[in-house]
Amino acid sequence: MRRGSPATTNLVGGFCLFLVAAAGGLLAIGPEFTALSDARTAMVETQDRNSVLASQLASLEKQSKRLGETRRTALDLEAKFPSTADQPGLFDAVTASALGAGIGADDLISVAPAAPQIAGTDPVTGLPVEGSAALLARQTVSVSISGTFEETQRFLENLEQMTRAYLVTSVTFAGGEDADSYATTVSGTMFVMPPVPDPMKSTDNTMTLGG
Repeated sequence: MRRGSPATTNLVGGFCLFLVAAAGGLLAIGPEFTALSDARTAMVETQDRNSVLASQLASLEKQSKRLGETRRTALDLEAKFPSTADQPGLFDAVTASALGAGIGADDLISVAPAAPQIAGTDPVTGLPVEGSAALLARQTVSVSISGTFEETQRFLENLEQMTRAYLVTSVTFAGGEDADSYATTVSGTMFVMPPVPDPMKSTDNTMTLGG
């Protein structure tokens, strides 16, 4: 077997030692690279979560600025479409409309509200019809008065101006006891619906058909 020169032997030996050292270094720093990669991944995930949270925070801040407007709208809706039938309030509003038109209490012949019916309810069984939202209940309200043409006209205008929504569907005139008076029957619909939920409160938003 031929041996190399001492210089060649030293070179080969040095190269082998270099390979061994390099391999050892790789084994030593390998976990460090893995830890660094994991840290970078976690940093990216944290940045993504922060971006989502910042977007949600901006949305909540925008909603908080509109909270007062939302509450005012909810109060307006509650006045127009109350969450109960509120029969006493209904009688008071109609009576005020008559008195404001110059029609006395004796000439306010009748106020006849029917029981509210939930939209999408079978009239025979009383059960909700499949697919109906059942968020709005309607009640027919008929009002009969006796008064002059001008008083009747003002009364109809007052009904239109009531805070509570009243959808007039028909107006029937008939001759009264004298030539200047008329017997008038107004038929229309009022509504009952659940209140608009306050986003700052937890409430049980249900409508009551009685009351």
